[in-house]
Amino acid sequence: MRLVWKYTKRYGWWLCFLGFILLFLWILQLRPAIEEVTTIDHRLAGRKITIDVGHGGLDNGATYGNIREDELNLKIAQALKAELEKRGAIVTLTRDGDYDMTMRDHHYSKQDDMYLRAQKIDAEESVLFVSIHLNASSSSSAWGSQVFYYTNSEQGQLLAKSIHQEMQKVTGTRKSIQSANFYVLRATATTGVLIECGFISHPSERGQLSNSSYHEKLAIAISDGIGNYLESNVPLE
Repeated sequence: MRLVWKYTKRYGWWLCFLGFILLFLWILQLRPAIEEVTTIDHRLAGRKITIDVGHGGLDNGATYGNIREDELNLKIAQALKAELEKRGAIVTLTRDGDYDMTMRDHHYSKQDDMYLRAQKIDAEESVLFVSIHLNASSSSSAWGSQVFYYTNSEQGQLLAKSIHQEMQKVTGTRKSIQSANFYVLRATATTGVLIECGFISHPSERGQLSNSSYHEKLAIAISDGIGNYLESNVPLE
């Protein structure tokens, strides 16, 4: 009995310390699962959303040196997809690689690409879509994100306003939302907006738009804007 007490007294605190270490490691192991549960957003959970990734394939979009819009569009779209899915949304991309909707590597047709793009968006039957693009100008001083909606779409305007308000916190843009007659907005029945995330012709913005951490900031802002719009205008059935 004395021997047991002697060893308990000598090693007991070591056993307690070891127990705390094991408990701490167990909590760290569970942390990713806990965080995954807490990031579910009731406004987005189960909602189908389509992300139209602008340009691709033989159509590079705007370019500056070796920086191509179509490549950055895809990276931003993938960051947005990851953020929306983390919050519980069901997300589809119109493209997930370097190709256009015609899937041809010759005789590129913008008309065919846009027609197939609009068809794919509506075929998904999503609650909304966002078309990701980057801007460029002959003036290196032009800067700022901007969100466009179809001229005759009241819901599109509300979605644009909601996303713009959140993006403005990240990009600091002085631009306002604007109506437009872009084919991808005009030819789709699905409520949608076209987002110009910034100007690759602007030195400072070009650096930001090439940075993966900035892509994540944009993704969070756009997701927040989408969530706010859905909560106010498209209640869950």
